[in-house]
Amino acid sequence: TYGDLAAMRLPKDVQGLGTCEYTMERGVVHACHAGGVVHMLEGWKHHEVGAIDVDRIDLVWEAAMRNGLSSVSSLTN
Repeated sequence: TYGDLAAMRLPKDVQGLGTCEYTMERGVVHACHAGGVVHMLEGWKHHEVGAIDVDRIDLVWEAAMRNGLSSVSSLTN
């Protein structure tokens, strides 16, 4: 799935997550931050620092969807 904005919408029931970004609407985080959230939820030990591991993109995307995150498009805002 491709979008024009590298961001993810968090599930509506998420509470207590702060943000360091004021350019996004409430409940929306940059894709890199969403990756960190997914890693925590899944209990993964591999890191998200540095180059993207293209062999894990589908795995991370499916985990994000399973955990209730969704893609965001700037065209719908």
